[in-house]
Amino acid sequence: MQDEKKGLNNTTIALMISVAVFYDALQWLLTFIFMGWLVGIFAGLTFYIWFKLRGMSFMKPKRFAAFGTSSIIEMFPFIPLSALPAWTVAVTYLALDSKIKKVAPGLGIIKK
Repeated sequence: MQDEKKGLNNTTIALMISVAVFYDALQWLLTFIFMGWLVGIFAGLTFYIWFKLRGMSFMKPKRFAAFGTSSIIEMFPFIPLSALPAWTVAVTYLALDSKIKKVAPGLGIIKK
């Protein structure tokens, strides 16, 4: 069995963002028949497992807040809230944040 590298590469980030856009569009369409919350559950599980398989932990406050907020926003079956692309924003933020920390470690961190 081949040793797979942990972390997110450019292809994985692009695929994650594409899947997030798909989930957001599907959820917006299904909200009109009050079934958008179901997509939110599958999207949350998909991205949680996907990030965990790539070695990302959600126990850091920024990651937990981003993932938790998008999960809560997408679970409410109200049309104005489900029109927000919360999964796309959260996945983009989490993926690019991990990529920036990998490319430029210590960038933006103030040490005392």
